Amino acid sequence: MLKTVLLTVTSGLFLSIPAFAQNTVEVAFCGESLPEHIPAVKQRWFRILNRQAAHPSHLATLKRRASVVFPVIDPIIARYGIPRDFRFLPLLESAAMNNAISRKGAAGFWQIMPETGRLLGLRVSKGYDERYDLLKATHAACRYIKDLHKQLGSWMLVAAAYNAGPSYIQTLRRRYPDQHPMAMPYRAAETQAYVYQALAIKELLTRPADYRHYFSDRTVAELSNDHIAVSSQDRDAILASYQTERAESMAAVVVDDMHPEEREAIQEEVMLITDVELEEEVVAGAPTAPLEITPATPLIMTRRLGADALTEGQLVLFEVVQPSEINGVKVSVGDMLYAHVDMIEPTSGRAFLHTERLVTAQTQATTNLRLVAVEKTKQPGVKVPPSYEMASNGWRLTWEQL
Repeated sequence: MLKTVLLTVTSGLFLSIPAFAQNTVEVAFCGESLPEHIPAVKQRWFRILNRQAAHPSHLATLKRRASVVFPVIDPIIARYGIPRDFRFLPLLESAAMNNAISRKGAAGFWQIMPETGRLLGLRVSKGYDERYDLLKATHAACRYIKDLHKQLGSWMLVAAAYNAGPSYIQTLRRRYPDQHPMAMPYRAAETQAYVYQALAIKELLTRPADYRHYFSDRTVAELSNDHIAVSSQDRDAILASYQTERAESMAAVVVDDMHPEEREAIQEEVMLITDVELEEEVVAGAPTAPLEITPATPLIMTRRLGADALTEGQLVLFEVVQPSEINGVKVSVGDMLYAHVDMIEPTSGRAFLHTERLVTAQTQATTNLRLVAVEKTKQPGVKVPPSYEMASNGWRLTWEQL
């Protein structure tokens, strides 16, 4: 539905994950910690966290909707003895929109399949569908989650089973009894990413200050506000969408009656977290599309000085080859960027680099400038060329401030 090795910490975009970088704050889902000692888990966590953080406006929208819906569902979740972190699953499943309908027919805030809904005691029929009733659907989802935990014993596995189904997860658990839930060899990329995505949403919405290098100060303040001012009119409008009697009309709105631009925006918003094809591309390390440069995207073009092989933690120098301006800082040809290699993925050979320091060629003055290397806007990470290409042509990289 939906390395940097997180090294020793210097400040920087990719090193802002306290649990891995400094071990000061635990990153956990339902009390089960993210296993930092497993390299594959580190890689996927970093990649998915970075992807989620690249869409601050979407996170702000989720925060606003959640401020209205959480007070309704939290007491129900607590009544069933389910960890509070499960409140974030619907944000991943439906982007907190009750009129979200998946390609497979899952519907409502909790994205419940028709047959599953009936088995859980919901009435699911044309024109009257209790999957759209927030209270009834939340009770049904909690009954399902509680039953899954009796079968699986791990809340992380329960979350995975909510996405992939209990039979498949039970089979994997029997086959790999000692494997951590977040390192299971799930067949679908969607399931592989599912718990990571829920955890990323939880972390970014509840502790944005711990990830402030991903965001502007304004975004950090917006996401840190736990008392969002939502007018009574807006609140009523949000809650009104979670009513059973509106089921048929809501389904029609999504498919037929909505303005094309609005429908496209909703579809993009839901698929922002759940786009399996994009996740598979990232997991497989497939080549990225050419960089999309627009006037609204400030960029710096550079070439590398030196051609030795890259290693994680290495300091690398890049020379600016095109004048530019980013975040109010003018950059001239010949200026130097001091970059750090945060991570090199062993499977794809992609590298993640960040820079914090610009040294001007004329005055040797130093300016703090936090940038990341990109091939496509808002998607850090670059393919490392063979050493002979790096030596003959110079490794040209584009840098962007996220």
